[in-house]
Amino acid sequence: MYPAIDRRAFLAAGAAGLLLPTRPALAGLWADRGFTHGVASGAPGPDSIKLWTRYASADGRDTVLKVEVATDAGMGTIIKRAEASAGPETWGTAQASITGLPAGGWVFYRFTAPDGSMSPVGRTRTLPVGPLARFNIAVFSCANKPFGWFNAYAHAAARNDIDLVVHTGDYLYEYARGSYPSAAETLAGREIEPATEMIRLDDYRQRYASYRVDPGLQEIHRLFPMINIWDDHEVANDTWKGGAQNHQPEEGDFGARLSAATKANREWLPQPDRMYHRYDIGNLVSLLTLDTRNTGRDKPLELGPALKEGKAGLVSFRDGAWSDAGRSLLGAEQEAWFADTMKASVKDGQKWQLVAQQIVMGNQYAPKDGMSLLGADADKRIQGYVNAGVMAAAAGIPSNMDSWGGYPQARKRLLKAAQAANADMVVVSGDSHNAWAFDLAEGGKPAGVEFAGHSVTSPGYESALKADPARVREALVAASPEMTWCDTSRRGYMTVAFTPESARCDWVFMSTIRERTTATSTGQAATVQRGRRRMVLA
Repeated sequence: MYPAIDRRAFLAAGAAGLLLPTRPALAGLWADRGFTHGVASGAPGPDSIKLWTRYASADGRDTVLKVEVATDAGMGTIIKRAEASAGPETWGTAQASITGLPAGGWVFYRFTAPDGSMSPVGRTRTLPVGPLARFNIAVFSCANKPFGWFNAYAHAAARNDIDLVVHTGDYLYEYARGSYPSAAETLAGREIEPATEMIRLDDYRQRYASYRVDPGLQEIHRLFPMINIWDDHEVANDTWKGGAQNHQPEEGDFGARLSAATKANREWLPQPDRMYHRYDIGNLVSLLTLDTRNTGRDKPLELGPALKEGKAGLVSFRDGAWSDAGRSLLGAEQEAWFADTMKASVKDGQKWQLVAQQIVMGNQYAPKDGMSLLGADADKRIQGYVNAGVMAAAAGIPSNMDSWGGYPQARKRLLKAAQAANADMVVVSGDSHNAWAFDLAEGGKPAGVEFAGHSVTSPGYESALKADPARVREALVAASPEMTWCDTSRRGYMTVAFTPESARCDWVFMSTIRERTTATSTGQAATVQRGRRRMVLA
């Protein structure tokens, strides 16, 4: 379940006047009154959808909005009516759960205020029921606004072949202005609010608000239902169930920060009551969402102490803490839910089991000549990180302790559960900022494939590795037995198209994020045939 909301912290925020926009800096970003941030939809079911908007009334009090759902964009044929409340307790955000809709159909909706003003007309759809020949899902992750334009969202929003959007996390970032990116790297016109790091409820709300003025993000929310799962930056970098790397004692109680982040996340993104959830898409796909961050993740391990002891220290680390079967990413309850749900999906006749989660599952190892991929002017921190990866790989340890590679027994349990269910598992993930393709295996047998997505804007390996990306790819694939392909230099998004016979991933690469454009560069595709559990690059 989501963390409980800290009621005392919420009331204190209300008393401080933080429940509606109060900071002068916000005035230049959006209108202070009326419908301020467009519309959105999420949590689709076979006959249901959650609809969202934000409305700020003139007096700051609760406002009852009328909600209409129609079969046409002109809103001529209304099929459902409802109401939603926008007020200070939710910072003006309003949501309506609409049921009794036709399965698998596109519908249109709008909100109307008491003064007659209307929101933009949104478009959304329910999930199909029964036999289904094709379904196409767009997958996004890691959108750091100051680094550049959200061209990936804008490109996808202009397409007519997408049925559903999935966001695997890092929808926004918590850092203060000038931190990540630096002031010099920040693109003009992409400033964020507040100027400080997100810690309090008001901070998180204002950051969501400053992101949601982006035209590409508004448009993709307006046109498609989005299933959104959070990663770490929706709270603080490298979160786990008891804290985060980017939470310091002087920033207060972490539980209060997590409660504030949770409340803001649920206010701005319509979603189910629990993040790990099963969505059935006809008889074609069961989409399982996971929470690898806050539900049951144990604190990530650190390689530093072992590295100081050289090879003997790494061997001890590998055979000890790293291999500890007691360490978890999902927690016992979510692990059991995953195993049971995979079995149920296969038993129900669903042809594919799509697992949408935050972090890279495939094992990635640093190449022996990893240091040669760095530029001559690489800073000491990057040199140290790469050298640590090379030493770890020599001991049989993957590079990133923050991903599934840092939790090998938890990974083993998940992959075995997929194998035991005889699932045709496709994993999609984000977090790393780069594009990856892995054939996942356990016990020498295939367990599924992973399509890992590159970021919307956040920088990837190219910011540190100065070698030709083709050379980087060759080195990483050679060093990592599960990896079949990667791109470490470009931004964009993925689409995964399912048919009864195959699942095809297309990595879409934007030509730039430093100016507004929907131009793309050469993409890459991979296909897995049902029953094969290994991909072929296209």
